[in-house]
Amino acid sequence: MTTMSTATIHGPIVSLDAFGLASSTPGSPDARARACLADALSSAAGGSMERALEHATGVYEDEEVSIELRLEAAKLCVDWHCALGSYDRCRRVAGDAARLGARVLERDHPLVLMLRNSEAYWLSVLGFNDMASRRFGALVADVKSCRGLDPQIAVAIRNNSAMPWKNTGKWSRAARVYRELLADMEGTRDEADMTLLTVRDNLAEVLSADRHYDEAIALYEHNMDVLLTVAEHGDWRVLRLRNEIARNTWMGGDRDAGEDLWTVLAEDCRRYLGDRDPLTARIRTILLTLATMRGDDQRAEAIARKLRDDHPDDWEDCDFTEAISIVAQGEMGGSQGV
Repeated sequence: MTTMSTATIHGPIVSLDAFGLASSTPGSPDARARACLADALSSAAGGSMERALEHATGVYEDEEVSIELRLEAAKLCVDWHCALGSYDRCRRVAGDAARLGARVLERDHPLVLMLRNSEAYWLSVLGFNDMASRRFGALVADVKSCRGLDPQIAVAIRNNSAMPWKNTGKWSRAARVYRELLADMEGTRDEADMTLLTVRDNLAEVLSADRHYDEAIALYEHNMDVLLTVAEHGDWRVLRLRNEIARNTWMGGDRDAGEDLWTVLAEDCRRYLGDRDPLTARIRTILLTLATMRGDDQRAEAIARKLRDDHPDDWEDCDFTEAISIVAQGEMGGSQGV
């Protein structure tokens, strides 16, 4: 998924004291749980996810601890299972905790909503998109009828509800989700609000996938104009948007204009990000492909040399095999000519 931030909006972090819980009496189950969660957070920060999970799971399973703290512990468990790549465990913990919370609290309690969101999110990640779409449908209905809900939680859930449609290529249905959310957000948030920019970016992404290139370009240009009021021209986010505009221009049929945009962008990426930045290399790879398709051997060899000599440090040889091959062919041709 392409967003202005670099990750899916999965739900805001909520303070353990966010729901008006009374201060824990020293030695009480809640006090012990808070200390245990503090140890868990410290372990996670130090890279010991297994130990963090052990502490948080203990809090979640302790029936003497208040339900709010147990659900917060469950949220932490989901995050740490994710860090370990155990996505099915993420789904199971979120689903179990959501059902527990709904029995003790309400279906529309913020913690319960976030856990229901998490369960649907991981169902979609795991490929159970039909089930995820049903979960999200009921969840969004509850969100819309829940007065006083933190807007960030509502936006996170509604944004995520497009996931099953995107995963199954139902671009128009995903676009409908983003359009409705964008309409509700525009005019109520600052234009440079990153969540607003992200939702507009997501709408542009699915419109592009559905071949509505002109509308996607207009949305990307809108985001770029707004971003330039708070960021520099060399900001990675601005350069990424320029790449999207170039790609949609090219895909929309104006090949020359698209290549011209990429050519200028490649130089700006080099200037602002450096030769070894992944975005710089990506744009050069695109230009190399276009030059090769066009039969422009001289330009292809020049770009290939840049990729061979300057590329991201974590690239393997296979990532620029084509560039190495083109340079080798050029050098062999040169030696034969001499």
